[in-house]
Amino acid sequence: MGGALAVRSARRDDAAAIAAIYAHYVRNSVITFELDPPDAATMAVRMDSILPLYPYLVTECDGVLLGYAYAGRLYDRAAYRWTAEATVYVAHEWHRRGIGHMLYAALIAALAAQGFQSVVGKITLPNPASTLLHEACGFRQVGLLAKVGYKQDAWHDVGIYQLELGTRPVGPEEPRPFLA
Repeated sequence: MGGALAVRSARRDDAAAIAAIYAHYVRNSVITFELDPPDAATMAVRMDSILPLYPYLVTECDGVLLGYAYAGRLYDRAAYRWTAEATVYVAHEWHRRGIGHMLYAALIAALAAQGFQSVVGKITLPNPASTLLHEACGFRQVGLLAKVGYKQDAWHDVGIYQLELGTRPVGPEEPRPFLA
């Protein structure tokens, strides 16, 4: 691939490529606690549930999807609505090329522009690559959920990482929808 990397809004027709990237991690790692990879149709439904309030972005080169990042609701209670939870996945053969950082930078900028006050990432530990990515993007570890996930015959911790986006005003405006 000789073209330039480009970040753009995800489209419904990206669901199969997104599902394929994610399937690798479901099958071969503990970084997601999902046990069965979702198919393209399931991934499309998940994408639809996130948009239009939260951003869903992809990176591509020469028409090939190399990674994706999205944000979503942290928790259901209304008082949490100014904090988003973020996720990023890069095709395993494309690690260490700046794709994750590029995606997270665009996602964080979109969330800040929308009026979100903070963003949270949850990382199965140990995961040095994801920890370094989050810290390089300004996140700091604020918590640890000890041995909360059981996968591949072991219990796993989850680190909670947070990035402040706003000034936490009194009476904040509602977050605005993501404009693709």
